[in-house]
Amino acid sequence: MSKTKAGAGVYLRLVFLLLAVVPVAGGLLYGLAYSLGVTGALSTGFTFLHWQQVLGNGALLHSLTYSLYIALIAITIATATALFMTLYFKKSLSYGALSYFLYLPLTIPAMVTAFLVFQLLTKSGLVSRMAYTLGFISDLQQFPGLVHDALGFGIILAHVLMAVPFLTLLFHAIYQEQGLENLKQASENLGADNAYFVKRIAVPTLLKTAAPNLLLYFIFILGSYEIPLLIGSQQHQMVSVLAVQKFQRFNLLDIPQGYAISVAFTLFVLLLLSLTFKKLQRHA
Repeated sequence: MSKTKAGAGVYLRLVFLLLAVVPVAGGLLYGLAYSLGVTGALSTGFTFLHWQQVLGNGALLHSLTYSLYIALIAITIATATALFMTLYFKKSLSYGALSYFLYLPLTIPAMVTAFLVFQLLTKSGLVSRMAYTLGFISDLQQFPGLVHDALGFGIILAHVLMAVPFLTLLFHAIYQEQGLENLKQASENLGADNAYFVKRIAVPTLLKTAAPNLLLYFIFILGSYEIPLLIGSQQHQMVSVLAVQKFQRFNLLDIPQGYAISVAFTLFVLLLLSLTFKKLQRHA
């Protein structure tokens, strides 16, 4: 029986390699070859020219830094909001309508979320018109630019709106699975107040258990495309937008740079995953 299970495990690993690892590795190798001039329509032979152009003008570093800023701010705000809702609206999440309401945003695609944020926050959007009606501003042009802005306010808001429902449901499930309600009662019997339970027991447990999911969602935001494309700034582009623009330009000489950007970003993400998961396993 054990031999049968071992053999099944080997076949499952092989299937995983064929369906997941091999295509990704093949695409990465093809992109690397294209960026080095080994293949492609205008290939002239092995060269580092395209990598020198990408790394030399600072666009990739600026774009990566901007993407990290957006992802870090968005995941931090979303995590804090989700923790607050999980810890202070437990009954509503377990039995009330809020538990069902949170599933609705999960069905909305990123492009639709970006469009909704655009309709809300532009100078002629719903929020600016409400501010004008209430007398907070005397002209629509006085409303601050919250989309296509350098700080990425619209991008961050859109990602927070998408992340909060998912993270809230995740934290709530962990709260129940870890039996934190029983730990809360035990801590109260020992004289601890609610603030101590939240700070010393609940929050560390939720964050530690959800750390792999938070990391993966951080990477999802880091590589997002639709939201920064629709409501992002043209002067400050996230990595995915920068790479796709290289692919879509009429100048075919920009395509190898697009592959170089994609390969560099993929290697960065793999390095980040490797280092972070090792650290998580060490503290598990």
